[in-house]
Amino acid sequence: MQEEQFDFDDWMKDMTETSKSDDKDKASVNDEKSYEEKVSRLEEIVSLLERGEVSLEKSMELFQEGVVLSNLCAKQLRLVESTIEKLMENGDHVEFSAADDHQLS
Repeated sequence: MQEEQFDFDDWMKDMTETSKSDDKDKASVNDEKSYEEKVSRLEEIVSLLERGEVSLEKSMELFQEGVVLSNLCAKQLRLVESTIEKLMENGDHVEFSAADDHQLS
């Protein structure tokens, strides 16, 4: 009898499909935080996972939260980068505020 091998890609696909509604809820809550707060929470999650002191179930919850936070931070950075590029291209004044962060999701 051959042991079934673990396929990480399949597992991630399954996890994504089963948690889409949870991710949307988490994204809306986490998107209310500043970029610095999101990064701080992401660092906290990484630290908890690296220590290995949490259960497998809790590790998965933290991992999913970390993915959501990472995606939100990436969106914020892309917005800032785009704004900077516009400024550099034509020197015009471009409106940018922290309120724009909530328009990302």
